[in-house]
Amino acid sequence: MTTIDTKRHIEINEGYQGINLTVFAIEVDELIRNDQIIDTFIRSKQFSFDSSRDCVKAEPGKGYLRQAFNVDKIKITDFKKTDKQGVSKFLLDFANEPDWGDDRNEFAKLLDRYFEIHNEFGDNEFYILSKDWFDNEDERVIEPESWAYIYYFLIISVDRESNLLILTEWSYD
Repeated sequence: MTTIDTKRHIEINEGYQGINLTVFAIEVDELIRNDQIIDTFIRSKQFSFDSSRDCVKAEPGKGYLRQAFNVDKIKITDFKKTDKQGVSKFLLDFANEPDWGDDRNEFAKLLDRYFEIHNEFGDNEFYILSKDWFDNEDERVIEPESWAYIYYFLIISVDRESNLLILTEWSYD
């Protein structure tokens, strides 16, 4: 049995880029693997609504951009599983891609703010999913979000010691 309850939600924005961070308290049986926890979570109301940006929750019928992944088609095997250092490498590699313009500075500010939080994490398992890993026609990404976001990725961690699941949704629209 897995229960998931929202504990904290914050939004960090720099221009049109942002991190949507939500911390969930989880209760799981010891025998349940982290892969199973993530798979249950991405199909839950906590993922599809509770972790949404505040403006989406306040006006759910309005045409705001939402999550870019089709949760009915995404599988746990689509995620890249890593550790804390792997997440840092992913983010730093992303920040150092050559296609940035002036907006790299905004991403760097987001990155600094995220690392303040990230440094508090223990030896959690992390799961990363990026829209850039899929073609726009792939059924695992949703239109118009898949083409409207310049970047969109999720970083999810499971902290079994503290019974927490932490979702960070990164986007630039």
